[in-house]
Amino acid sequence: MLSGKAGRRLIALALHPASEFGSTLPNNLPQWIANALSQQKEIIMFYARFLVTVLAFAFSFGGMAAADTVTGSATFRERIMPPADTRFVAILSDISRADVAAVELGRVEIENAGGPPYVFEIEYDRSEIQPNHSYAVRATLWTGDHMMFTTDTVAPVLTRGASDEVNITMIRVVSEAQGDPVAAQPQIGAHGLRLPATFVGTLPCADCEGISYHLDLWPDQGYHLRREWLGEVGSAGANTQDDIGFWYPNAGTNTITLAGMVDTPAQWEVNAPNKIRQLDMDGNTIVSDLPYDLTSNGDLDETDIVSVFLGGMMTYMADAAVFEECRTGRIYPVVMDGDFLALEQAYLADQAPAGAPLYVNVEGSFLMRPAMAGPDQRSLVVNQFVRTRPGITCERQRADASLKNTYWKVDVLAGEDVAGLPSGGREAHVILRENDGRFSATVGCNGMLGEFTQRHGMLKFGRTAATMMACPPPLRDLEQSLTQALEATQH
Repeated sequence: MLSGKAGRRLIALALHPASEFGSTLPNNLPQWIANALSQQKEIIMFYARFLVTVLAFAFSFGGMAAADTVTGSATFRERIMPPADTRFVAILSDISRADVAAVELGRVEIENAGGPPYVFEIEYDRSEIQPNHSYAVRATLWTGDHMMFTTDTVAPVLTRGASDEVNITMIRVVSEAQGDPVAAQPQIGAHGLRLPATFVGTLPCADCEGISYHLDLWPDQGYHLRREWLGEVGSAGANTQDDIGFWYPNAGTNTITLAGMVDTPAQWEVNAPNKIRQLDMDGNTIVSDLPYDLTSNGDLDETDIVSVFLGGMMTYMADAAVFEECRTGRIYPVVMDGDFLALEQAYLADQAPAGAPLYVNVEGSFLMRPAMAGPDQRSLVVNQFVRTRPGITCERQRADASLKNTYWKVDVLAGEDVAGLPSGGREAHVILRENDGRFSATVGCNGMLGEFTQRHGMLKFGRTAATMMACPPPLRDLEQSLTQALEATQH
Protein backbone atom coordinates (compact mmCIF):
# COMPACT_ATOMS: atom_id res chain seq x y z
CA MET A 1 0.00 0.00 0.00
CA LEU A 2 1.39 3.37 -1.04
CA SER A 3 0.88 6.49 1.08
CA GLY A 4 2.19 9.99 1.69
CA LYS A 5 4.40 11.61 -0.93
CA ALA A 6 4.86 8.36 -2.84
CA GLY A 7 1.12 7.81 -3.11
CA ARG A 8 0.46 11.35 -4.31
CA ARG A 9 3.21 10.92 -6.83
CA LEU A 10 1.68 7.73 -8.17
CA ILE A 11 -1.76 9.42 -8.50
CA ALA A 12 -0.14 12.27 -10.36
CA LEU A 13 1.52 9.77 -12.65
CA ALA A 14 -1.78 8.03 -13.28
CA LEU A 15 -3.71 11.22 -14.01
CA HIS A 16 -1.00 12.90 -16.03
CA PRO A 17 1.20 10.12 -17.43
CA ALA A 18 2.16 11.90 -20.59
CA SER A 19 3.26 15.09 -18.85
CA GLU A 20 5.34 13.29 -16.26
CA PHE A 21 6.91 10.34 -18.10
CA GLY A 22 5.60 10.52 -21.65
CA SER A 23 3.27 7.88 -23.02
CA THR A 24 5.15 4.98 -21.32
CA LEU A 25 6.65 4.27 -17.93
CA PRO A 26 10.43 4.65 -17.42
CA ASN A 27 12.45 1.49 -18.17
CA ASN A 28 14.70 1.77 -15.10
CA LEU A 29 11.90 1.27 -12.52
CA PRO A 30 11.87 -1.97 -10.49
CA GLN A 31 9.35 -4.45 -11.83
CA TRP A 32 7.08 -4.46 -8.75
CA ILE A 33 6.80 -0.66 -8.87
CA ALA A 34 6.10 -0.74 -12.59
CA ASN A 35 3.30 -3.30 -12.06
CA ALA A 36 1.80 -1.24 -9.22
CA LEU A 37 1.90 1.94 -11.28
CA SER A 38 0.24 0.26 -14.21
CA GLN A 39 -2.64 -1.06 -12.07
CA GLN A 40 -3.08 2.24 -10.22
CA LYS A 41 -3.14 4.18 -13.48
CA GLU A 42 -5.86 2.00 -14.99
CA ILE A 43 -8.10 2.33 -11.91
CA ILE A 44 -7.66 6.08 -11.54
CA MET A 45 -8.12 6.74 -15.25
CA PHE A 46 -11.44 4.85 -15.11
CA TYR A 47 -12.74 7.04 -12.29
CA ALA A 48 -11.37 10.16 -13.92
CA ARG A 49 -13.25 9.44 -17.14
CA PHE A 50 -16.42 8.73 -15.06
CA LEU A 51 -16.02 12.02 -13.19
CA VAL A 52 -15.52 13.95 -16.45
CA THR A 53 -18.70 12.37 -17.87
CA VAL A 54 -20.72 13.34 -14.78
CA LEU A 55 -19.38 16.90 -14.79
CA ALA A 56 -20.08 17.26 -18.48
CA PHE A 57 -23.66 16.10 -17.98
CA ALA A 58 -24.12 18.55 -15.10
CA PHE A 59 -22.62 21.50 -16.94
CA SER A 60 -24.78 20.75 -19.99
CA PHE A 61 -27.74 21.90 -17.85
CA GLY A 62 -25.94 24.91 -16.46
CA GLY A 63 -28.16 27.27 -18.47
CA MET A 64 -31.36 25.94 -16.81
CA ALA A 65 -32.23 28.03 -13.73
CA ALA A 66 -33.50 26.06 -10.71
CA ALA A 67 -37.11 26.89 -9.75
CA ASP A 68 -37.68 29.06 -6.66
CA THR A 69 -39.79 27.50 -3.94
CA VAL A 70 -42.03 28.40 -1.02
CA THR A 71 -41.90 25.82 1.75
CA GLY A 72 -44.13 25.26 4.73
CA SER A 73 -46.32 22.99 6.80
CA ALA A 74 -50.04 22.91 7.58
CA THR A 75 -52.07 21.36 10.37
CA PHE A 76 -55.42 21.68 12.19
CA ARG A 77 -56.42 21.74 15.87
CA GLU A 78 -59.21 19.14 15.85
CA ARG A 79 -58.38 15.80 17.40
CA ILE A 80 -59.53 13.70 14.48
CA MET A 81 -57.77 11.50 11.97
CA PRO A 82 -58.85 12.13 8.37
CA PRO A 83 -59.22 9.17 6.01
CA ALA A 84 -55.94 7.87 4.60
CA ASP A 85 -56.90 8.86 1.06
CA THR A 86 -57.31 12.58 1.82
CA ARG A 87 -55.75 15.03 -0.62
CA PHE A 88 -53.79 18.07 0.57
CA VAL A 89 -53.54 21.15 -1.69
CA ALA A 90 -51.40 24.25 -1.15
CA ILE A 91 -51.64 27.18 -3.59
CA LEU A 92 -49.39 30.24 -3.93
CA SER A 93 -51.36 33.26 -5.18
CA ASP A 94 -51.04 36.96 -5.87
CA ILE A 95 -53.67 38.56 -3.60
CA SER A 96 -52.81 42.19 -4.26
CA ARG A 97 -56.24 43.16 -5.56
CA ALA A 98 -59.37 42.49 -3.53
CA ASP A 99 -61.71 43.28 -6.43
CA VAL A 100 -60.51 40.45 -8.66
CA ALA A 101 -59.83 36.77 -8.22
CA ALA A 102 -56.43 35.84 -6.82
CA VAL A 103 -53.85 34.90 -9.45
CA GLU A 104 -52.42 31.43 -8.93
CA LEU A 105 -48.63 31.24 -9.29
CA GLY A 106 -48.00 27.68 -8.20
CA ARG A 107 -49.52 24.74 -6.38
CA VAL A 108 -48.69 21.36 -4.91
CA GLU A 109 -51.07 18.46 -4.33
CA ILE A 110 -50.28 15.54 -2.02
CA GLU A 111 -52.36 12.41 -2.59
CA ASN A 112 -53.08 9.99 0.26
CA ALA A 113 -51.96 12.70 2.68
CA GLY A 114 -53.38 11.04 5.80
CA GLY A 115 -53.06 13.00 9.04
CA PRO A 116 -51.21 16.25 9.82
CA PRO A 117 -48.76 17.88 9.68
CA TYR A 118 -48.60 18.35 5.92
CA VAL A 119 -45.15 19.46 4.74
CA PHE A 120 -45.12 21.06 1.29
CA GLU A 121 -42.93 22.84 -1.26
CA ILE A 122 -44.43 25.04 -4.01
CA GLU A 123 -42.35 25.94 -7.06
CA TYR A 124 -42.85 29.33 -8.71
CA ASP A 125 -41.23 31.62 -11.27
CA ARG A 126 -39.28 34.41 -9.58
CA SER A 127 -39.79 36.68 -12.63
CA GLU A 128 -43.53 36.83 -11.82
CA ILE A 129 -42.96 38.31 -8.35
CA GLN A 130 -43.31 42.08 -7.98
CA PRO A 131 -42.01 43.75 -4.79
CA ASN A 132 -45.09 45.98 -4.42
CA HIS A 133 -47.54 43.05 -4.64
CA SER A 134 -48.81 40.78 -1.88
CA TYR A 135 -48.58 36.99 -2.01
CA ALA A 136 -50.06 34.31 0.20
CA VAL A 137 -50.41 30.56 0.51
CA ARG A 138 -53.82 28.94 0.90
CA ALA A 139 -54.11 25.35 2.11
CA THR A 140 -57.04 22.95 1.84
CA LEU A 141 -57.64 19.32 2.75
CA TRP A 142 -60.03 17.24 0.66
CA THR A 143 -61.63 13.85 0.87
CA GLY A 144 -62.90 12.92 -2.55
CA ASP A 145 -64.54 16.07 -3.89
CA HIS A 146 -65.39 17.50 -0.49
CA MET A 147 -63.36 20.16 1.34
CA MET A 148 -62.73 19.22 4.98
CA PHE A 149 -60.30 21.94 6.12
CA THR A 150 -59.15 25.28 4.74
CA THR A 151 -57.29 28.42 5.76
CA ASP A 152 -59.30 31.37 7.08
CA THR A 153 -56.47 33.86 7.48
CA VAL A 154 -53.85 35.24 5.12
CA ALA A 155 -50.50 33.42 5.21
CA PRO A 156 -48.19 36.02 3.57
CA VAL A 157 -44.97 35.07 1.80
CA LEU A 158 -42.15 36.52 -0.34
CA THR A 159 -42.75 40.30 -0.18
CA ARG A 160 -43.48 43.09 2.30
CA GLY A 161 -41.18 41.55 4.89
CA ALA A 162 -42.54 38.00 4.58
CA SER A 163 -40.21 35.04 4.07
CA ASP A 164 -40.45 32.05 1.77
CA GLU A 165 -41.46 29.77 4.64
CA VAL A 166 -44.93 29.57 6.18
CA ASN A 167 -46.76 27.61 8.88
CA ILE A 168 -50.54 27.30 8.46
CA THR A 169 -53.32 26.25 10.82
CA MET A 170 -56.46 25.24 8.92
CA ILE A 171 -60.05 25.35 10.18
CA ARG A 172 -62.75 22.77 9.64
CA VAL A 173 -65.38 23.54 6.98
CA VAL A 174 -69.03 22.78 7.72
CA SER A 175 -70.01 19.85 5.56
CA GLU A 176 -72.71 17.55 4.35
CA ALA A 177 -72.38 14.26 6.19
CA GLN A 178 -72.46 12.25 2.99
CA GLY A 179 -69.48 14.21 1.64
CA ASP A 180 -67.30 14.12 4.74
CA PRO A 181 -66.38 10.62 5.96
CA VAL A 182 -65.33 12.00 9.33
CA ALA A 183 -68.71 13.69 9.84
CA ALA A 184 -70.53 10.76 8.24
CA GLN A 185 -69.37 8.29 10.85
CA PRO A 186 -72.22 8.03 13.40
CA GLN A 187 -71.27 9.34 16.81
CA ILE A 188 -73.02 8.45 20.04
CA GLY A 189 -74.06 11.77 21.52
CA ALA A 190 -75.90 12.79 24.67
CA HIS A 191 -78.27 10.12 26.03
CA GLY A 192 -77.34 7.73 23.22
CA LEU A 193 -78.35 9.91 20.25
CA ARG A 194 -76.72 8.68 17.04
CA LEU A 195 -75.52 11.84 15.27
CA PRO A 196 -75.36 13.67 12.93
CA ALA A 197 -78.95 12.96 11.94
CA THR A 198 -82.20 14.52 10.79
CA PHE A 199 -85.34 14.10 12.93
CA VAL A 200 -88.73 14.64 11.29
CA GLY A 201 -92.39 14.44 12.23
CA THR A 202 -95.70 16.29 12.23
CA LEU A 203 -96.79 17.53 15.66
CA PRO A 204 -100.26 18.66 16.75
CA CYS A 205 -101.45 22.20 16.07
CA ALA A 206 -104.42 23.91 17.72
CA ASP A 207 -105.56 25.84 14.65
CA CYS A 208 -103.94 24.10 11.68
CA GLU A 209 -103.56 20.62 10.27
CA GLY A 210 -100.23 20.11 12.01
CA ILE A 211 -96.72 21.51 12.38
CA SER A 212 -94.14 19.77 10.22
CA TYR A 213 -90.71 19.58 11.89
CA HIS A 214 -87.35 19.09 10.19
CA LEU A 215 -84.59 19.12 12.83
CA ASP A 216 -80.92 18.61 11.96
CA LEU A 217 -78.70 17.76 14.95
CA TRP A 218 -74.89 17.64 14.90
CA PRO A 219 -72.62 16.09 17.52
CA ASP A 220 -70.88 19.46 17.99
CA GLN A 221 -74.22 20.63 19.51
CA GLY A 222 -75.35 22.84 16.65
CA TYR A 223 -78.79 22.47 15.09
CA HIS A 224 -80.96 23.77 12.24
CA LEU A 225 -84.75 23.69 12.45
CA ARG A 226 -87.49 24.24 9.87
CA ARG A 227 -91.16 24.26 10.84
CA GLU A 228 -94.14 24.54 8.54
CA TRP A 229 -97.72 25.20 9.68
CA LEU A 230 -99.76 22.93 7.44
CA GLY A 231 -103.12 23.89 6.00
CA GLU A 232 -102.84 27.62 6.76
CA VAL A 233 -103.67 30.17 4.09
CA GLY A 234 -100.82 32.48 3.17
CA SER A 235 -98.18 33.35 0.59
CA ALA A 236 -95.34 31.00 -0.21
CA GLY A 237 -93.06 30.81 2.79
CA ALA A 238 -95.42 32.70 5.09
CA ASN A 239 -96.23 29.53 7.03
CA THR A 240 -92.61 28.37 7.26
CA GLN A 241 -90.14 29.41 9.94
CA ASP A 242 -86.45 28.62 10.16
CA ASP A 243 -84.19 28.74 13.18
CA ILE A 244 -80.62 27.90 14.15
CA GLY A 245 -79.06 27.40 17.55
CA PHE A 246 -77.22 25.05 19.86
CA TRP A 247 -78.49 22.15 21.91
CA TYR A 248 -77.23 20.76 25.20
CA PRO A 249 -77.99 17.74 27.41
CA ASN A 250 -79.64 18.22 30.78
CA ALA A 251 -77.82 16.55 33.65
CA GLY A 252 -79.81 14.04 35.64
CA THR A 253 -82.56 13.68 33.03
CA ASN A 254 -82.81 11.94 29.69
CA THR A 255 -83.54 15.23 27.93
CA ILE A 256 -81.90 17.82 25.70
CA THR A 257 -82.65 21.53 25.31
CA LEU A 258 -82.72 23.41 22.01
CA ALA A 259 -81.72 27.07 22.43
CA GLY A 260 -82.35 28.99 19.22
CA MET A 261 -82.87 32.50 17.92
CA VAL A 262 -86.65 32.46 17.62
CA ASP A 263 -88.39 30.68 20.49
CA THR A 264 -87.74 30.18 24.16
CA PRO A 265 -85.57 27.10 24.83
CA ALA A 266 -87.49 23.89 24.14
CA GLN A 267 -86.91 20.55 25.89
CA TRP A 268 -87.07 17.15 24.24
CA GLU A 269 -86.93 13.70 25.82
CA VAL A 270 -84.56 11.19 24.25
CA ASN A 271 -86.47 7.91 23.96
CA ALA A 272 -84.07 6.09 21.63
CA PRO A 273 -80.97 6.82 19.52
CA ASN A 274 -83.35 7.77 16.68
CA LYS A 275 -86.37 9.14 18.56
CA ILE A 276 -87.06 12.29 20.62
CA ARG A 277 -90.36 13.52 22.14
CA GLN A 278 -91.43 17.12 22.74
CA LEU A 279 -91.99 18.16 26.37
CA ASP A 280 -94.14 21.00 27.65
CA MET A 281 -92.71 24.41 28.56
CA ASP A 282 -91.92 23.24 32.09
CA GLY A 283 -90.06 20.18 30.86
CA ASN A 284 -92.84 17.73 31.73
CA THR A 285 -94.12 14.85 29.59
CA ILE A 286 -97.15 15.70 27.48
CA VAL A 287 -99.69 12.99 28.29
CA SER A 288 -101.58 12.51 25.04
CA ASP A 289 -102.33 9.99 22.32
CA LEU A 290 -101.40 12.63 19.74
CA PRO A 291 -98.00 12.35 18.08
CA TYR A 292 -95.33 14.47 19.76
CA ASP A 293 -92.38 12.41 18.49
CA LEU A 294 -89.66 13.13 15.95
CA THR A 295 -87.82 10.17 14.45
CA SER A 296 -84.69 9.66 12.38
CA ASN A 297 -83.61 7.03 9.87
CA GLY A 298 -80.00 7.63 10.86
CA ASP A 299 -79.12 9.93 7.95
CA LEU A 300 -78.48 13.67 7.82
CA ASP A 301 -80.60 15.38 5.15
CA GLU A 302 -79.96 19.07 5.79
CA THR A 303 -82.76 21.56 5.39
CA ASP A 304 -82.32 25.00 3.86
CA ILE A 305 -82.38 27.90 6.31
CA VAL A 306 -83.89 31.06 4.79
CA SER A 307 -83.73 34.71 5.91
CA VAL A 308 -82.56 34.57 9.51
CA PHE A 309 -80.84 37.34 11.43
CA LEU A 310 -77.19 36.35 11.92
CA GLY A 311 -74.16 37.56 13.79
CA GLY A 312 -70.69 36.16 13.33
CA MET A 313 -67.07 36.56 12.38
CA MET A 314 -66.32 37.08 8.70
CA THR A 315 -62.89 36.46 7.23
CA TYR A 316 -62.12 37.60 3.69
CA MET A 317 -58.94 36.47 1.97
CA ALA A 318 -58.58 37.45 -1.67
CA ASP A 319 -61.41 35.66 -3.45
CA ALA A 320 -62.59 33.50 -0.54
CA ALA A 321 -64.83 34.58 2.35
CA VAL A 322 -65.92 32.43 5.29
CA PHE A 323 -68.41 33.14 8.07
CA GLU A 324 -68.37 31.72 11.60
CA GLU A 325 -71.91 31.87 12.98
CA CYS A 326 -71.54 32.85 16.63
CA ARG A 327 -74.48 30.99 18.11
CA THR A 328 -73.54 27.55 16.81
CA GLY A 329 -69.84 28.07 16.09
CA ARG A 330 -70.32 26.52 12.65
CA ILE A 331 -68.31 27.83 9.69
CA TYR A 332 -69.66 28.42 6.18
CA PRO A 333 -68.21 29.70 2.89
CA VAL A 334 -69.86 32.94 1.78
CA VAL A 335 -71.48 33.13 -1.66
CA MET A 336 -70.49 36.21 -3.65
CA ASP A 337 -73.97 37.23 -4.76
CA GLY A 338 -77.03 38.76 -3.12
CA ASP A 339 -75.89 41.66 -0.94
CA PHE A 340 -72.31 40.38 -0.72
CA LEU A 341 -70.87 43.48 -2.42
CA ALA A 342 -72.09 45.73 0.41
CA LEU A 343 -70.67 43.27 2.95
CA GLU A 344 -67.34 43.13 1.13
CA GLN A 345 -67.02 46.92 0.91
CA ALA A 346 -67.80 47.33 4.61
CA TYR A 347 -65.29 44.63 5.51
CA LEU A 348 -62.51 46.22 3.47
CA ALA A 349 -63.31 49.65 4.93
CA ASP A 350 -63.43 48.56 8.57
CA GLN A 351 -60.86 45.76 8.78
CA ALA A 352 -57.32 47.08 8.46
CA PRO A 353 -55.35 43.81 8.83
CA ALA A 354 -55.83 41.81 5.64
CA GLY A 355 -57.54 38.49 6.26
CA ALA A 356 -58.39 39.21 9.91
CA PRO A 357 -61.85 38.27 11.27
CA LEU A 358 -64.48 41.01 11.64
CA TYR A 359 -67.83 40.77 13.42
CA VAL A 360 -70.77 41.37 11.06
CA ASN A 361 -74.57 41.25 11.17
CA VAL A 362 -76.50 40.10 8.13
CA GLU A 363 -79.86 38.71 7.19
CA GLY A 364 -78.86 35.54 5.45
CA SER A 365 -79.75 32.06 4.28
CA PHE A 366 -77.84 28.78 4.48
CA LEU A 367 -78.34 27.15 1.08
CA MET A 368 -76.58 24.61 -1.12
CA ARG A 369 -74.37 26.42 -3.61
CA PRO A 370 -71.53 25.40 -5.98
CA ALA A 371 -68.16 25.10 -4.26
CA MET A 372 -64.85 26.38 -5.63
CA ALA A 373 -64.07 22.74 -6.35
CA GLY A 374 -66.11 19.60 -5.94
CA PRO A 375 -69.83 19.21 -5.26
CA ASP A 376 -72.23 21.80 -3.87
CA GLN A 377 -71.89 22.67 -0.19
CA ARG A 378 -73.90 24.47 2.46
CA SER A 379 -73.05 28.19 2.13
CA LEU A 380 -74.12 31.58 3.47
CA VAL A 381 -76.11 33.71 1.02
CA VAL A 382 -76.28 37.32 2.21
CA ASN A 383 -79.84 38.53 1.68
CA GLN A 384 -79.13 41.91 3.30
CA PHE A 385 -76.02 43.37 4.85
CA VAL A 386 -76.75 45.06 8.19
CA ARG A 387 -73.48 46.32 9.69
CA THR A 388 -69.97 45.58 10.91
CA ARG A 389 -68.84 45.84 14.53
CA PRO A 390 -65.06 46.30 14.71
CA GLY A 391 -63.53 45.15 17.97
CA ILE A 392 -66.40 42.78 18.76
CA THR A 393 -65.98 39.02 18.94
CA CYS A 394 -68.53 36.24 19.27
CA GLU A 395 -67.85 35.98 23.00
CA ARG A 396 -68.07 39.72 23.66
CA GLN A 397 -71.15 40.21 21.46
CA ARG A 398 -73.17 37.85 23.62
CA ALA A 399 -72.74 40.21 26.57
CA ASP A 400 -72.51 43.58 24.76
CA ALA A 401 -75.75 44.19 22.85
CA SER A 402 -76.59 47.57 21.36
CA LEU A 403 -80.00 49.14 20.67
CA LYS A 404 -79.83 48.67 16.91
CA ASN A 405 -79.30 45.41 15.05
CA THR A 406 -80.02 43.39 18.17
CA TYR A 407 -82.70 40.74 18.58
CA TRP A 408 -84.87 42.06 21.45
CA LYS A 409 -87.20 39.42 22.89
CA VAL A 410 -90.55 40.74 24.23
CA ASP A 411 -91.20 39.20 27.64
CA VAL A 412 -94.08 41.38 28.91
CA LEU A 413 -96.60 43.40 26.89
CA ALA A 414 -99.63 45.27 28.24
CA GLY A 415 -99.09 43.60 31.60
CA GLU A 416 -99.17 40.07 30.16
CA ASP A 417 -96.40 37.50 30.10
CA VAL A 418 -95.92 37.09 26.35
CA ALA A 419 -93.41 34.25 26.68
CA GLY A 420 -96.04 32.04 28.30
CA LEU A 421 -98.71 32.57 25.63
CA PRO A 422 -99.35 30.30 22.63
CA SER A 423 -97.27 31.90 19.89
CA GLY A 424 -98.16 29.86 16.87
CA GLY A 425 -94.46 29.12 16.50
CA ARG A 426 -92.70 32.51 16.62
CA GLU A 427 -91.20 34.23 19.62
CA ALA A 428 -92.29 37.81 20.28
CA HIS A 429 -89.43 40.14 19.38
CA VAL A 430 -88.37 43.48 17.89
CA ILE A 431 -85.30 44.26 15.74
CA LEU A 432 -84.22 47.83 14.90
CA ARG A 433 -82.20 47.78 11.67
CA GLU A 434 -79.48 50.37 11.49
CA ASN A 435 -78.79 50.39 7.76
CA ASP A 436 -82.27 51.38 6.53
CA GLY A 437 -83.92 52.89 9.62
CA ARG A 438 -86.66 50.27 9.66
CA PHE A 439 -87.83 47.83 12.28
CA SER A 440 -89.44 44.39 12.22
CA ALA A 441 -91.52 42.89 15.02
CA THR A 442 -94.02 40.18 15.92
CA VAL A 443 -95.82 38.82 18.96
CA GLY A 444 -95.91 35.36 17.41
CA CYS A 445 -98.38 35.65 14.53
CA ASN A 446 -98.24 38.45 11.95
CA GLY A 447 -95.04 40.19 10.97
CA MET A 448 -94.86 43.96 11.49
CA LEU A 449 -92.73 46.52 9.65
CA GLY A 450 -92.18 50.24 9.98
CA GLU A 451 -89.70 53.08 10.30
CA PHE A 452 -87.97 54.47 13.37
CA THR A 453 -85.67 57.37 14.15
CA GLN A 454 -83.10 57.91 16.88
CA ARG A 455 -81.79 61.43 17.42
CA HIS A 456 -80.31 63.15 20.45
CA GLY A 457 -81.10 60.21 22.68
CA MET A 458 -84.76 60.08 21.53
CA LEU A 459 -86.34 56.98 19.92
CA LYS A 460 -89.51 57.33 17.82
CA PHE A 461 -91.46 54.77 15.76
CA GLY A 462 -93.54 55.56 12.67
CA ARG A 463 -96.71 53.91 11.44
CA THR A 464 -96.73 50.11 11.46
CA ALA A 465 -97.70 47.82 8.58
CA ALA A 466 -98.43 44.13 9.13
CA THR A 467 -99.33 40.93 7.34
CA MET A 468 -102.98 39.90 7.44
CA MET A 469 -103.02 36.41 8.95
CA ALA A 470 -105.94 35.50 11.22
CA CYS A 471 -104.43 35.24 14.70
CA PRO A 472 -105.98 33.36 17.64
CA PRO A 473 -106.66 35.22 20.87
CA PRO A 474 -104.95 36.67 22.77
CA LEU A 475 -102.32 37.26 20.04
CA ARG A 476 -104.73 39.42 18.02
CA ASP A 477 -105.16 41.84 20.92
CA LEU A 478 -101.45 41.76 21.77
CA GLU A 479 -100.56 42.74 18.20
CA GLN A 480 -102.74 45.80 18.54
CA SER A 481 -101.13 46.59 21.90
CA LEU A 482 -97.64 46.28 20.41
CA THR A 483 -98.57 48.50 17.47
CA GLN A 484 -99.95 51.18 19.78
CA ALA A 485 -96.96 50.93 22.11
CA LEU A 486 -94.47 51.36 19.26
CA GLU A 487 -96.29 54.30 17.67
CA ALA A 488 -96.63 56.02 21.05
CA THR A 489 -92.95 55.59 21.96
CA GLN A 490 -91.15 58.90 22.57
CA HIS A 491 -88.02 57.98 24.54
